[in-house]
Amino acid sequence: MTNTNLHSFRVAKLEILAANTLAPLGDATGFFCDYRGHTFLVTNWHVVSGRHYQTNLPLHHSRALPGVLKVHAHIANQTITPFTPPTSSTVFQFSLLDQAGSGCWLEHPLFGSNVDVIAIEVNSRISDCAKIFRIDLESELDNDAHLQVMDQAFVTGYPLSASTTPNSLPIYKSGTIASEPRVFDSEPRIYIDGKTKTGMSGSPVMIKRNAKSAQDTDEWLRNGLGLVGIYSGRDRQERSEFEAELGIVWPYKECLMPIVEAFFELSANTALRAR
Repeated sequence: MTNTNLHSFRVAKLEILAANTLAPLGDATGFFCDYRGHTFLVTNWHVVSGRHYQTNLPLHHSRALPGVLKVHAHIANQTITPFTPPTSSTVFQFSLLDQAGSGCWLEHPLFGSNVDVIAIEVNSRISDCAKIFRIDLESELDNDAHLQVMDQAFVTGYPLSASTTPNSLPIYKSGTIASEPRVFDSEPRIYIDGKTKTGMSGSPVMIKRNAKSAQDTDEWLRNGLGLVGIYSGRDRQERSEFEAELGIVWPYKECLMPIVEAFFELSANTALRAR
């Protein structure tokens, strides 16, 4: 497994369970990222809420809503330096609701659920986050992918059931950046042209990077991939978009970074009030 891409271990398969009965409601994808010493699990708002992110209607035919998330994560046998691929995955079970029944996830501070992205801070939920494979958001910001229309991107997630996937690692499905990635009318959103499948909601969308020189050895170059955003499928279900086979990608700078920055702002305000 020495030639396995590091990114494959940062993507997690998610099982969604109903709040009261723990009945399975479906599968999705998430990924781990690190920012300022905290680890976050990232996926879509519609995955954890069980509701359409625009209409707020329940997505499951039974109208049951999620309450628990089972996360299949890859844990290193030692701290992740140097890179040593694990041989198996570990399952974490997270409650999505607090005692009052409110969601335990973080939403976009400006757009709320209109941006179909959430983050869950997991430092308090996982005992040793240092052994989780994560996307380093500070490194991503320092080494911008310079995304352009017509670039090839890869949605990395779990479109297949556990019985048919060849291993516990994600599938890389390619698509083309189909809209100008820096021009937005309302909510920041990018379209990709490509076929994806159920289960890939919450997948990180990546683009190949080119090394600046043969001497570059930073992780972001060894990995060879740069983060574009978070995939959320075709949940708008508008006929024109469905027929055009356009998938929605929420760019991480405009959609994920405000969420994690708001976490630190809230933590600082809470600490001030506690004084």
